[in-house]
Amino acid sequence: MKKLFFAVALVFAGSTVAFSQVVVDGVNINNLQEVQMIRMIAQERFLSSKVTIFIDYGQSIGGASRQRMEVIDPRSNERIRFNSVMHAVNYLIANGWRYEEAMVLPTEGNASSTGGSTQYIFIRS
Repeated sequence: MKKLFFAVALVFAGSTVAFSQVVVDGVNINNLQEVQMIRMIAQERFLSSKVTIFIDYGQSIGGASRQRMEVIDPRSNERIRFNSVMHAVNYLIANGWRYEEAMVLPTEGNASSTGGSTQYIFIRS
């Protein structure tokens, strides 16, 4: 019985990784073999405990807003609203990305300013 349970758990774990999706601007970046590293940018939302998460995988956003860098739920086609930075970090780890490094960057153009963004580097597991 234990062997059967272990086999079923192993198949389930393998299928979870096989079907993992991180969708950014309509693209499942887990399917892009050329993408081996991504940058997650976390910004606190004004007057909110929630954060806005952006993913940079090297896509061209041109003059578009950062909305094209937001993570989309593939089932509902709506932006995923993360409760915290750790929610987003755990989401990426659960979807096949490995945390590598983080850095805090000040607001653009003002090195002494607070309220910048924290950027996290992930590599494909």
